[in-house]
Amino acid sequence: MLSESGVTQIEKRIQRIGRNPRNVSSEELVAILTALGFDCRGGKGSHRCYRHPNLPGVLLTVPMQTPLRRVYVLQSLNAIHRLREVMDDDE
Repeated sequence: MLSESGVTQIEKRIQRIGRNPRNVSSEELVAILTALGFDCRGGKGSHRCYRHPNLPGVLLTVPMQTPLRRVYVLQSLNAIHRLREVMDDDE
């Protein structure tokens, strides 16, 4: 479980990449996804696939390149927002 300050740091990072999805490193995006509970499911070559147990059917592909193309960042942000909706519904 993340501490209060850990949640705040992750939230700040998500907001920052939401404002500017063009200059995001793969390491930063992977750190955010991992902190939110996404699991790496392997991949091929320089790409890694991430899934979350609360989002069945959602598979995020993250290439290990910097900076990431905007489409990968936006797909990840959409999955994060969907995860929040699912978590809010469970409460």
